[in-house]
Amino acid sequence: MYNKQADFSPLHALIVQTKKSKDIYKPLILRLSNNEDHIQLSEILAQDSKLQVFDTIREQVAELLKCLSPLNSTLPKSDLTDLVEQRLKNSDEYGVWVYYPWSSKLVHLLDEAEFVIVRTNRNKHKITEEEQQILATKKIGVIGLSVGQSVSLTLAMERGFGELRIADFDELDLSNINRIRTGVQNITLKKTVIVAREIAEIDPFLKVVCYDSGITNDNIRDFLSANGTLDLLIDECDSFDIKINARKIAKELQIPVLMEGSDRGTIDIERFDLDPQRSILHGMVDHLDMNKFKELKTFDEKVPYITAVTGLETLSPRMKASALELMTSITTWPQLASAVTFGGGVSADLSRKILLNSLKISGRFFLDLDELIADPTTEKDNNKEIESVAAPLTISDLDSFIKETQTDNLVSDSERELSSEELDHIVEAVKNAPSGGNNQPWRLHYQNKKLHLFLDESSALAYLDPQFVSSYTSIGSAIENLLLAAAVKNLKVEWKLTPQFAPKHLAVFSFSDGGKASEEEIILEKQIPLRHTNRKSPPKTEITDEQINYLTELVTQTEGASLKFLKDASKIESLAEIATATDLLRIFIPEAHEDFITKEMRWTAEQANATEDGIGIHTLDLSNNDQLGIQLLRDRRVIDFLEVINGGGAFNRLLTKQFASSSAVGLITMPNNDVASWINCGIAAEKMWLAATSIGFQIHPLNVPLLFFYKNSIEKSLTLSEERKHYLTKTERELNLIFDKPENQTSMFMFRIFKASASPERTIRKSNNKIFSIGRA
Repeated sequence: MYNKQADFSPLHALIVQTKKSKDIYKPLILRLSNNEDHIQLSEILAQDSKLQVFDTIREQVAELLKCLSPLNSTLPKSDLTDLVEQRLKNSDEYGVWVYYPWSSKLVHLLDEAEFVIVRTNRNKHKITEEEQQILATKKIGVIGLSVGQSVSLTLAMERGFGELRIADFDELDLSNINRIRTGVQNITLKKTVIVAREIAEIDPFLKVVCYDSGITNDNIRDFLSANGTLDLLIDECDSFDIKINARKIAKELQIPVLMEGSDRGTIDIERFDLDPQRSILHGMVDHLDMNKFKELKTFDEKVPYITAVTGLETLSPRMKASALELMTSITTWPQLASAVTFGGGVSADLSRKILLNSLKISGRFFLDLDELIADPTTEKDNNKEIESVAAPLTISDLDSFIKETQTDNLVSDSERELSSEELDHIVEAVKNAPSGGNNQPWRLHYQNKKLHLFLDESSALAYLDPQFVSSYTSIGSAIENLLLAAAVKNLKVEWKLTPQFAPKHLAVFSFSDGGKASEEEIILEKQIPLRHTNRKSPPKTEITDEQINYLTELVTQTEGASLKFLKDASKIESLAEIATATDLLRIFIPEAHEDFITKEMRWTAEQANATEDGIGIHTLDLSNNDQLGIQLLRDRRVIDFLEVINGGGAFNRLLTKQFASSSAVGLITMPNNDVASWINCGIAAEKMWLAATSIGFQIHPLNVPLLFFYKNSIEKSLTLSEERKHYLTKTERELNLIFDKPENQTSMFMFRIFKASASPERTIRKSNNKIFSIGRA
C-alpha cells in the first residue's frame, strides 16, 4: 500500500476546500493505471490527515468469480484464493480507488463493469440482465426528498436508473429525521447533498444531478429535458403550483408521472407517454383555474386546489385529524418513517415496471395497510334499541286532533275567511322564522276560519332539542312573525297558547278586520325576509347604550322575559371558552355527532335543496379552511382520535375569533321552565333579532352550551362520565356568574351581536305543502 507523503501539492488545497464545502457530493474515482490518478492518490494519502482506507478488493474479486461462475462457490477456499490472486496480479492497480472527501474515506472497489455484475447479482431473476441494461439507460427525476429520499435510495440500490435528477430547496432540520434516514451530523446540510452522498456511497458510478435550489417555474423545463428528456418524473414535492406546472410540461413532453402520498399508501400514476391527451391528476383539478393558483396569496385561497389533489374523503382518519390540528398543536403535515420507507419501496417497484413498460395503467390507487391487515371488526349490537322517529303529521291527523280536543273553541270565531293572499303572506312569514339546525318544526293547519300551529315531531327530536325546548323557541319565533305579518295586513288576531296539548298542538289563532299595524310592527315586519343567522367574524364595532336599551325594551315586552348584554372583553373571552368546550362535547358524544352530521348539516347545496331543511355548509360564512375542517368532522374515526389526543384546537380558534369580533353577547332568560316560557322566549328573541336587523346588526345564536346545561341539570339525560357531568355543572355556574343571572331565571337564548355584511347564502326553507294545509270545514 501507499505510504503518506509529506509533500504539498495543489490537490491539498482541493482537499481542504472540499472538506469545508457543504455542497460537495461527487466522489473522486481514481484508476492507478493512469499516472495522473496515481499521483492524485499519493497526494490524498499524504494530505488528508484523517483519511480512513478500506481495501477489500480480494473479497470483492472472490464474489465476482462466484457471480461469473456459480460453480466457483463450490471450490475449496484455497482454490478460490488462488483464482483471486491470478486475477489480481497487481492488486493496487486492480479496479478503482474511490475517495469520499466529505468523510475522508478511501475505498478500493471493482471497476464499474465488474462492480455492476456483483452489485446487481442478487437482483436476478427478479430483474433480468436485459431489463437491468434497459434500466441503466433511463433518466428519472425526483422532486421532493422525504418520500423522494427513500425512493431515490431504493432505486440506487436496485440500480433502477442510469441518471437521477433530484430537486429540493430545503436543508435538513432535526424534525426531518423522523422520516429521512440520515445522521444528526447532517443537520443544516442540503437534502439534495445528503441523498447524492448516500447514493455515491452505495454506488459511485451512478450519475446524480442535484437541483439544490428546488424546482421553480424558471428551471422546471431544464430539470425535465436538459441533457436528455426524463423517462419518468417522480413527484414528492409539497408545492401545489409546481405539481401542476410539472405535470403540464411532463404531459407536453410525454413523460409519465408517479406520485406516492405517504398516507394510506396513495399512489398516482399518469402515463402521459401512452396517453398524451389524459387530464392531469386524473381530471381532479379540471374544474379549477390552474393559471390562477400562482396568484393566490393565502392558504385559505389555496384550500380548494389542495383538497382537489389530496382527495379529502380518502385521507386516513389520523391525517384528517392532523389537518384539523394544523397551527394549533402541530405546525405541518405529519409523516412517518414507516410510511415514507414503504412509499419509497412501492414507488421504486412501480418505477421499474413503468420504465420497462410492464405496467401501463394510470389512476389513483391505495395500498392501505390499516385496511389490508386489520383485526376483525366487531359486530354491531343489532338488539340495541332504535330511537323512534315520529311520522310526519297528515291532514287527517290534524283534523282528528282538532275535533277531539275542540281547540277551535279556545278563541273566538273568526269574522271571515282569510284570503289566499293573506294566508300566503302569513305562511311565508312563519317559514322565515329561525329554528335550531333549521329543522323548521312548525306545521300550520287552517280550518274553520282558524289557524292552528302544531309542532311536527318528525322534524324535531334532535339531540340538542331536549324535551323539545329548542323547537318550542322556534315555534315562538314563528308566532312573532305570524303576528307581524297579520298586523301589516290590518288583521286583528286573537290567539292562545295551548301548552296543555304540547308537544303536538301549541297555539290557535282567529282573525278579524279592523287591525292597524303600529310603526314598530311595520319596521319589524320588513325585516322578516332580511333576518338570518350570520356567523362572520368582522372587525369589532361598538354597540351603543341606546341601541342596547332599545333591544332590551323590546324583549321585556314579552311577559317575564329579560335580556342582559355583556361588552367586557375578558367576560366574552370566558364565554368563548365555555362555547368551545360544549361544541367539542357535541362532536365527541357519538349520538350528538351523528345528529350533527345527519340531521343538521347538509354537505352540498344539492342535498339541502332535496331535503329543504338543515344547514347547508355553503351558508356558514366560513373560510375555505374552516369549511374543510367541518367536512373532516364527518368521519367518526377522526373524532375518536381527536378525543384521544385532546384535540380540537380548531374549534377554539374559530369560536375565539367569532366571540372576539362581537360587539356584545346577550342572554335572554325567563322566570319559569315550562312550555309557555320557552315559546315566549322565542317570541322575545325574534322581536329582538328583527330589531337588531333594522339597526344594521347581525345575530349569531349560541345555544349549544345552554342546551347541554339543560340536558345535564334538568333533563338529566346525558350518558357521560361523572367527570364530564361535573364539568358541565361547574361551567353552567360560571356562565351564570358571568351574566350575574338571578337563580329564579332560566337561561334560554344566548347570542352574539355584531355589525357585518349580510350572508350571501341563506338556509333553505320547506315548500308550503310540507308545513301548511287546509282542513275540512
